[in-house]
Amino acid sequence: MRVNDRNTPNARTRRPRASYANGERTRATLVDSAFDVFAQKGYQRLSIRQIAEAIGTSHTALLHHFGSKDALFEAVLARREERLGPARAELVRDRGLLDAVPEVMRRNAEIPGVIQLDATLQAEALDPHHVAHDFVTERERAFLASVREALELEQNRGRLRDGLDLDVTARLITSQIEGVQLAWLADRSVDMAGVLRALMDLLRRPVAAN
Repeated sequence: MRVNDRNTPNARTRRPRASYANGERTRATLVDSAFDVFAQKGYQRLSIRQIAEAIGTSHTALLHHFGSKDALFEAVLARREERLGPARAELVRDRGLLDAVPEVMRRNAEIPGVIQLDATLQAEALDPHHVAHDFVTERERAFLASVREALELEQNRGRLRDGLDLDVTARLITSQIEGVQLAWLADRSVDMAGVLRALMDLLRRPVAAN
């Protein structure tokens, strides 16, 4: 007697696994598309139907995969960190903060959607009731702390000027990054990498003359 393939364990598990993989791919595609929409239009002004229309799907599909606009937005924020976080951390680790920051800004100029999302999110999330308020607050705290830590490493390597207050310097760097990105959004001729390179050079220990 032949065994019906549909009743074998492999046949029963293959389809759900394939369906799950397809669902994850679809979800990832929707997140990437929604990323661009949020970057251009922000979060608060959009309904789930408007988001769906902008990315060419149905609002029922978005609700099926994410459940709500808030959950979709949280997935977009997580995706942002996946796209940028590891490479940025590796660059700082390998090259040191003073050399890495201008390169990070050069790379940021190649991803305007990310900068637009950050700027929009930062402005909207000042509202304590915004869905991303806690996320942005924690991200800013973590960013400042990471810059402070990287500055201490540079100081231990003897690459920083004497007498710098590292807490103040970390705040100066993070504020400059945020400010120059806003300037760049308004005027793409702004050389973000050049501006941050100039700031990093001001922080460097002068090379001793022979």
